[in-house]
Amino acid sequence: MGVHGLTTYLRENQRVLGKTKQFSPARVSDETVTTIVIDGLSFIFEIYQQSRLPWVYGGEYEAFARCVVQVVKAWIAVGLKVYFVFDGASPSLKIPTLISRLNRNNVQNSVLFFRTSPTSRSTPRFLHENRIIPPLVFLSCIETLESLAKENPELFVHFADEEGDPYAVELAGRLGAYVVGNDSDFVILNSGRYAGYIPLEGMLWTAPLPVNEFPSTYEEQEDGFQTVVSKTKKRSNPASQQTAFGLIPPEETPLSDLVLSVIVYTPSTLAFHLKLPTTLLPLLASLIGNDFSNTSTTQRNVQSLFFERSLTLSQRITRTANTLSSILDAATQKRKAKHRVGSVMDLIDRTVNALLVRSPSSLAAGEIDSIVDRIVNAALQYAIDKYEGDVYGPASLWPTLVCALHGGDTCPLPNLFSRALLQSQVPGNVNGAPEDSVLMVRSLYVKVFRAGKLQPQVTNSLSTGTFWPRIFLDNPDFESVAVSIGRPIRTWVYALLDDGVGLPEAPEEDLPAVEGSVSEGDEAEVDPDELIDVVEENSDDDADFLAPLRGELQRLRGPEEDPSDTVPASASSRSRSRPPARPKYVSEYVRRGIRIASEEVPVPDLAALMISSGFAESIDTDAWVPVQLRSLEERMALFLHILGSNVPAVKNVSPDRLMAVLVVRWIVQTLHQRALESSMSKGREQERWTRQEARALLTFYGSPPSMNVGDTASHANGSDTNPPTTIPLIDRNVQLMAQVLMAVESIHLLSQLLFLTEQVPANIQALSGQKLHAYLTNSTPVPEEVLAPGLWDACTTSLEDAFALERPKKARKTKVEQIKPVAKANNRTTTSRPVQGLFSLLVDDLA
Repeated sequence: MGVHGLTTYLRENQRVLGKTKQFSPARVSDETVTTIVIDGLSFIFEIYQQSRLPWVYGGEYEAFARCVVQVVKAWIAVGLKVYFVFDGASPSLKIPTLISRLNRNNVQNSVLFFRTSPTSRSTPRFLHENRIIPPLVFLSCIETLESLAKENPELFVHFADEEGDPYAVELAGRLGAYVVGNDSDFVILNSGRYAGYIPLEGMLWTAPLPVNEFPSTYEEQEDGFQTVVSKTKKRSNPASQQTAFGLIPPEETPLSDLVLSVIVYTPSTLAFHLKLPTTLLPLLASLIGNDFSNTSTTQRNVQSLFFERSLTLSQRITRTANTLSSILDAATQKRKAKHRVGSVMDLIDRTVNALLVRSPSSLAAGEIDSIVDRIVNAALQYAIDKYEGDVYGPASLWPTLVCALHGGDTCPLPNLFSRALLQSQVPGNVNGAPEDSVLMVRSLYVKVFRAGKLQPQVTNSLSTGTFWPRIFLDNPDFESVAVSIGRPIRTWVYALLDDGVGLPEAPEEDLPAVEGSVSEGDEAEVDPDELIDVVEENSDDDADFLAPLRGELQRLRGPEEDPSDTVPASASSRSRSRPPARPKYVSEYVRRGIRIASEEVPVPDLAALMISSGFAESIDTDAWVPVQLRSLEERMALFLHILGSNVPAVKNVSPDRLMAVLVVRWIVQTLHQRALESSMSKGREQERWTRQEARALLTFYGSPPSMNVGDTASHANGSDTNPPTTIPLIDRNVQLMAQVLMAVESIHLLSQLLFLTEQVPANIQALSGQKLHAYLTNSTPVPEEVLAPGLWDACTTSLEDAFALERPKKARKTKVEQIKPVAKANNRTTTSRPVQGLFSLLVDDLA
């Protein structure tokens, strides 16, 4: 989430709106410990950018983890108690914004990379301007924080039920904490004892210069004389001589010498500056433009109707605030009854009409009403339930084991994992399984999600029926790796989710009413114009002007959160050969060509999929037991079967090396199968991996990571044997790394759903894009005999014919062979016959 132009406005008015605060180890005590809540997504983007780690090769995950540990330990050292919050499911209103961001930041940068010459795209400026965050840094950061939290009681990791921003502010309101991030929405949201917003990009570490670097009053010269500085000249205070750093503190400076400086913005200060009530800041943000203001790519941009193009971002904010303030001021004058604002909806309607740069008559019929609805929906995203308790601080958290902030009845997370229960019409039976077993699966998934052992992407499939594979450098001339490498695994993921907890059913196209609509009787009961009057006799700035919109929020969300009205997908007895009453599919947002497009992936029946794939173990349709509740041996057998690796050689691989073997086997067999399906076409044949390429990956990924969580040394480099700094960027090698990243992400997700993360750890910190590219280009020779015994046999068993032949290297031509004669026009000495002009034809005719 973010308000258009508000970050710029805060920066330009920092002297008025911001307050500087410092933290140092010398001031740390039990009474001075300050709590901060970190926006996890902003933290990942900011720390990877400031670390200056190379991204183009696919990510340096061990070095990135060292940076995370270094920053968090420095925060704790200066007396900060740290809470991290990561996003859950994104609301459907945000889908157009997510598509726009992916197209702008990922797809366009990727296309530009592959359309640029190797020389130009290797320059520091190009790599800086077209940066794409490596996809696995999200998993690497979560794993690092979870490991670090086990050793530090001042560190906590939370995963939001839905959008992370409101959850972070609500958590900060309970703890009396600041929220740290790079999202201007944190100065709009407000709750309880919320202390304010600290921009990550404004954090600054300072340390005093060494004593020998302080400027001296006397400067010794070679001839023995001393130059005395004039007494009238102002001398600098040595204590003020400091060196500044960004988010990552210098590792060579002791933590006891560091001072952290931050800038704090509060919603009340911003509202006072804009002459508005604090409760109207969400409406201001919606009018200016946020992630929810434009809910469709086909609709006209709201802000283009409100502001002239000549206005700067700050001028737009000022104009909107002045418009709102003038309407409220006119409404408070009792003598002018015609200016009274009857409700919040009336206020929004008047503000929209006042902001329009063109006459309302120039708009189409009903367009103003549509704009008002979009503004209302955008403002509702800032709604945070009021805390009714009297206890604040850590003691107010975790009223139940399900949620840190909400009770069991109000937390939306269990409902996401309960669709199968709500869709079943047969009491005590869900998809042919006992209801108790489905409840157990739900509780297990909620538990692992809160513990960070289930990717938050899964909740999008349960909430909106969508999935968003992470997009990295991917050749636009080829099919997306999210489809070719990831989709076959994700099909099993969807089947497991639907069988265990249930996925949303496809909407009925024949129904005239749209899902989420309200009948006429319901509309008569909910009249937002009658809930509150803005102009009250004793109104003050603390009045909740968005109170009527909360009822509207419940009206809009009610049908979506209550799937009990949908048609059930199972009958009294589980019939595995009969399809469900209504189809189910997941909309995957993947790259198609040079843009993001939605592709519907049907969700198959799990038992039918198991039988059709040749896995006939433990399939009892009469007494069905969810796969998630079966024994470890059964789950592991299905896991290896899905990946085509249920062979003895793979079963004997140690857990810390198993992921590397599975990644190699999955990519090799998948690309080989694609080549067979196309009758070994040239394009599909060239996609296949060679044995040398597979060995290059296993050389470093097949070994356990060397990093210790407590070790922060050499944060810029992942190991002692670093690859060369200059490594050629070859299109094929970039594509190979993209396949590896997608395979790791998909296989790891499958292991999470089957509760096999301890048996198949992702081993992400062992990944290094630089090392893979160095081995593939022979910039660093692949060491011989470094693979563990049996590791290569595990990768090649039953796949001997799936590898492509080694590609012969093109011999470099000598300088003599490269020089070719160039024919010059109109040069008589280099032609066999003289060049004749047009007049020579006349001479021939006369002759």
